[in-house]
Amino acid sequence: MSDQTTGSRFRLGIGAAEDWRIAVDGCLLQLMPLPEAANVGFVYISDRMADQLPRILRRLSDATGITAMVAACGYSVAAGGTEYCDEPVVACLIGTVPEDSATLFRDPAERPQGWLGVVHADPQVPALPELIEDFADASGAYLVGGLIAARGPRPQWAGKGVEGSVSGIVFSEAQPMLTGLTQGCSPIGGVHEVTAADGNVLLELNDRPAYDVLRDCFSVESLQDLRKLSTGLMVGLPVSGADRPDYMVRNIVGVDPQAGGIAIGAMVEEGDSIFFCRRDVESAGRDMDRMLGDLKRRCGERVPRGALWFSCMARCQDQFVRDPGELARIQTVFPDLPLVGMYCGGEIAQSRLYGYTGVLTLFL
Repeated sequence: MSDQTTGSRFRLGIGAAEDWRIAVDGCLLQLMPLPEAANVGFVYISDRMADQLPRILRRLSDATGITAMVAACGYSVAAGGTEYCDEPVVACLIGTVPEDSATLFRDPAERPQGWLGVVHADPQVPALPELIEDFADASGAYLVGGLIAARGPRPQWAGKGVEGSVSGIVFSEAQPMLTGLTQGCSPIGGVHEVTAADGNVLLELNDRPAYDVLRDCFSVESLQDLRKLSTGLMVGLPVSGADRPDYMVRNIVGVDPQAGGIAIGAMVEEGDSIFFCRRDVESAGRDMDRMLGDLKRRCGERVPRGALWFSCMARCQDQFVRDPGELARIQTVFPDLPLVGMYCGGEIAQSRLYGYTGVLTLFL
């Protein structure tokens, strides 16, 4: 990783208003004066303004002179130390990166080369997990980002408007960056081998009916008892080869006590490993503090100039609802850090699609 950096702090602008023009003007007031030689921007807006995203980005680009801007809309937006949930808001992070270190893309088929890519994805893109993995392999980039979670249209921007695709920006090693992933679920019981499966249905675990293993893990006798525990009940898929314990969380979408099967939100095969887990406020808080401490250690004497945050919608709505919230935890470790991002329907880290996680990326 190169030590070359511009040294200038990123600028954050936030505009909250029902009228998109007023919101953009409020955002621009906070962005001025721009960082010296500012040349890149990240914009996140409320889905209540989705139909105005092209106008918003043109106004921001014209006012700042920056063409390398990427944007997405969502139900909830992160900006500074505040989560904006179902509020009309425009949040923009403007910064300076080394010349020619950033490349926009509007389609994964473009496959720009780099070492870290910021990705926005429409959740309705076919075979998205495989597409993300292929894009990471082809570009050589470690990916961060998320799936757009919005109630209506899901427009994106990468220099110009994008719909129904995967878009974003890829950075070369000339721009130093650090990233970390935090999990939101707590494993229950041990790891089980899939000994029989059909598509996304777990039939047997450890040569036993999968439903029986699930029931034993949670010490319940009936499906009715299991339903009482259903909130936050998930399946974890371990990731091999990671430098620390890592896993992808998928929902349990159906249970058949008679057949003994469990349907999950992922395809599985015999020989795979899984474990059961639940969303857990306490363990999520501990793991986020662990991630932030690790990033702080890796920064050393360097002070982050700006940050991007991609977090699961569930974390914003019902997991980190007590103080300290996610953004408050970040600001405690990195005071006054200029930060923007969105709450997602799935989070992207490295080459994988996660769930119930948070992904923090720092510009150094």
